[in-house]
Amino acid sequence: MFNRSLLHHRHALKVAFAAALAFGIGLGVASSHPAKAATPVHYVVQVGASGPANTDLLQFGPATLQVHRGDIITWAIGGFHNVHVGGTAPKELVIAPEVDGKPLPQINPEVAFPYGAKNGEAFTGTESGSGLIPADQPQAYSLIVDVAAGTTFSYQCDIHPGMAGNVTVVDDATEIPSPTDVQLQGAAELGGSVGASLPTYYEMYGKSSATMMSKDGTATVQPGNDVGRAVMNLFFPYTTIIKAGESVSWTIPATSIEPHTISNPAVYGQEFNPIEQKNAPPILALGNTLAPMTQSGTTVKMGDTWSSGLITPGTTFTLTFADAGVYPYVCNIHPGMNGVVVVQ
Repeated sequence: MFNRSLLHHRHALKVAFAAALAFGIGLGVASSHPAKAATPVHYVVQVGASGPANTDLLQFGPATLQVHRGDIITWAIGGFHNVHVGGTAPKELVIAPEVDGKPLPQINPEVAFPYGAKNGEAFTGTESGSGLIPADQPQAYSLIVDVAAGTTFSYQCDIHPGMAGNVTVVDDATEIPSPTDVQLQGAAELGGSVGASLPTYYEMYGKSSATMMSKDGTATVQPGNDVGRAVMNLFFPYTTIIKAGESVSWTIPATSIEPHTISNPAVYGQEFNPIEQKNAPPILALGNTLAPMTQSGTTVKMGDTWSSGLITPGTTFTLTFADAGVYPYVCNIHPGMNGVVVVQ
């Protein structure tokens, strides 16, 4: 049975910048794998990670990999990701085909469910996907590389634009990095992203304190902030102060790589509303966690519930607050991402 909750997929790996420096030093002494071994060599690629300041690292570690034909690659999934191997472009995450004359927003089945080479099988060049692995199963996708030397193929996460890497298959006589080299390189890349993001966090925190008050009847909040592949899942500013009858606009930067929700109260564990089908996987219709419940531009009063649903980069969601009071809100898909509107 498909688990409805995405929260079980939250990142388990915490990467410290100091550790990354140590990993980087280790890279200097790691050994190469000289040529094709008598038995297949097993490589591990980390799929996403987490850092301080509620940061998600939306990248593969490492982003590039060399292997020999017959070697095994395991993508260790550390968060809400899928692994799409051999494609040229990411699949669309949410689609809305018409059902009974009305659009039904749902997770794209090509993202949600496995296809092509299954876990543990040979990858022969046919486009393949891990699907969203249920939380009660090992969060890993392994493939045996069975394509000719000289071939380069991609791997990507369909959920997060730009989260991608590639594998190059070399001839048996070519020296390539060992599995230890590869893991150290991946850790260094992830740790480097953490280190690069921290100064920006403090800068954003300082700037946002100056934008707490409304201006010309509207206050602006930025959900999340990106530094390269590191995404800080926080609201900037955390506290917004307006007068009754004024508005708050939440705008996700167009250059961001992570969607969010603006929701009160929090609705967790209802991301999907599975609709069973005969002889086919269920339709994963968007549940209350992700589905839009409130239109942008709505006026809300104390005691009302509201949710933008999943909003994507470049989108603005605006609410007008009629009554004085304190209005806490959250992003339903990023635990720890909270804010508050104070209406005077």
